[in-house]
Parts: sequence; C-alpha cells; structure tokens
Amino acid sequence: MLLLILLSALPDAMVVPVLRDLLVERYGATADQAQAFLAVNLLGAGLAVPLVRRLRSRFPAWSIAAAGAMADGWLLAMMWLPIGFPATLALRCAEGVADVMTFAALFQLLGPTRSGGQAWRMGVGATALVAGLGAGAIVGGVAARASTQGATITFALGAGACVLTSLVAVAAFRRLEAVSPGPEAPEPASAAGRGVLWPMLLMAASDRATGAAITAVFGSFLTRNLGYDPAERGRLVGLPLLLMAFGAAPAGWVADRYGPLRVRSMAALAYAACFGAAAWVGGSTPVLSGVLLILGLAAAPLLPASLSLTVRCDRGSAGLAAFRAAGDGGYFAGILAVVAVGAWMDGDSLATQRWLMVGFAAMHAAVTVVAWRRMRDDSAVSFG
Repeated sequence: MLLLILLSALPDAMVVPVLRDLLVERYGATADQAQAFLAVNLLGAGLAVPLVRRLRSRFPAWSIAAAGAMADGWLLAMMWLPIGFPATLALRCAEGVADVMTFAALFQLLGPTRSGGQAWRMGVGATALVAGLGAGAIVGGVAARASTQGATITFALGAGACVLTSLVAVAAFRRLEAVSPGPEAPEPASAAGRGVLWPMLLMAASDRATGAAITAVFGSFLTRNLGYDPAERGRLVGLPLLLMAFGAAPAGWVADRYGPLRVRSMAALAYAACFGAAAWVGGSTPVLSGVLLILGLAAAPLLPASLSLTVRCDRGSAGLAAFRAAGDGGYFAGILAVVAVGAWMDGDSLATQRWLMVGFAAMHAAVTVVAWRRMRDDSAVSFG
C-alpha cells in the first residue's frame, strides 16, 4: 500500500514545476493562461467528488485506485504530445479528476474506517506521500537539466509512474481485496449519524494555503531580506519539512491516543504561532532554527489527524476526494493571495513579506478555532 501511495505521488511534483515552461515553449502561453492551466486542474479535482461517490457505489476501492492511476498515466502521456493549448487544458482538467480518484481510493485502503489506529495509519501514508513528492521533484529536476527536452520528458516519466502504480495494484489485487472496503451504499437522504464535513475541508484548505505562503514568500524572505545563502536557506526550510514528513506516523499515534481533534487543534495553533513568529525572529539564526523546529513538530500531526477526522466523518472515498480537492483549492488561493498582495504593494519588501506571513498565520489560527468549535460537539468525530 505504501509503495502505491509513493508511486502515485511521483508525478505530482515531477510535472507541475515545469508546466508553465512547457506552455510558454510550446504554445506561447501568457502568465494568465498559465494560471488558467493550474485552475482547470482544480476544476477537475472538484468534479472528482461526485464521480468517486458514484463509482464507489459499484466498485471496490482497489479497482478505483488502479483505474484512476491508469487513466492519469494515459492523460499525462497524451499531454506530452503537441496537441495544442485548448486540448492540453481539457486533458489537464481530466487529469485532476483521475489524480483525486487515485488519492481517495488509496487512502481509504489504509484500513477500516472504524477500527483503532486510524490516525497512525494515515500518518504512515502521509510519510509515503511526502517521500513520493520529494522523489518526484528530484527526478523531474534531473530530467529537466539532463536534456533540452527534459521538461517534456517529465510527462513521460510521470505517465510511467502512474501506469506502474496501476499495474502494481492489479498485481496485488488479492491482497488489496482483503482490506479493500466493498462498494459503498449511496448516501441516504438524511445525514443522521454522519459527521459534518465542511470543517475538515476548511482545515485542508488552510493547511495548503499556508504551505503556499511558505513556498512563495518564506524562501524569498530568508534570501532577499535576511541575507541567508542558499545552503543556509535549504537547511532552515528543510528542517520543518523533514520533521513534518517523518513525524507524521508518530504524530498519528499520539492523535489516536489523545484524540485527533484535540491534537490537531493544539498542533495547528502552535504551527500558526511559529509561522507568524518566524517573520520577526529571522535575524537570529539560532532563534529562527528553534522556531522552525517547533513548527515542524507542530505540522507533523496536521495531515494524519485531519485525514482521520475525515474518515471518521463516515463519508467514504467521496469525503477523502473532497478533502484533497479542498486542499488543492487552498493552495491555489494562497498563491493568488500572495500574487495579489505583491501586485498591490512591494512584494519583495521586508514589511510586506512579514505581514503576509502574519496574515496567513492568523488565517490558519482562525480556521482552527472555527473548526474546533463546530466539531467538538459532533458525536461522529468528537472523541477527544
């Protein structure tokens, strides 16, 4: 199962960083068209939610994972062809559907929805997911540097990883069938007994939006305004990412023991406080390192606890698909917010970047409070 999650994550980081370059090189796309290319993938992610619900009423989770990965591979392979910008947009939208289908089915396969240790299993899956993203970024970067056609080759590499995911799932279908939830009954008209889903979607969006701020603002903040060289910046940014990746499974165990809602809420508040504080303590490397250490530890429970809460909400694969789609939407919204503020103010100035970081930290803390207040009395998820 972990191998499947790792393989399925490879194309996400392998292909996306070179998409804009490909559009400019092939089709002369403008910056606005490149943004549309990213946005249409989010449209596909949203369309995946009703599709996953319908498919899960007929097929087991393992077969949807295999079919979604195979479809994703074929779509990436077709994007490798010079088919024109409109056709590439259409394929990109469909690829968003297939990607979310695969994610939702694979994470549902991590275990039964009502047994113990759910957050721990989600944490192990999150570690495999982050490892796949990291490996995909490395492979994509190497391919892009190795040849003048390297950016294009990443489509073929991503397609190969998806097809391999599907083939491994089919080869292991007997083992997967033993743990795969069978077809889900259609949702009843009354949602009695089901947890409310929107707080989990709000949390997913806020987590990814803050991640977008780290990507788009924090690196520039360290380099341009505080004078850290690339090696120092790499260590400072890499520290919390490593803690988040490899701390996910232990953090999931803690969430199972003390309650994912309680652990998620406390960790999210600490995470927001550290991200806001990092904007003001960057002048001292030891102090900044300590703040980022705490930030990484606080970030570790966010994904496993959130996924566990989503599963406990008892919305099946459709709930997990909605969680993924909300996260993708949050990331895109975060990038747009940074771009908008940068166009309105001096996006490279120390003051602007500090207040951007503080603003995202405040947003994350506010979402945490709203979600906790709504979910604490929800009998479907309020186990701690």
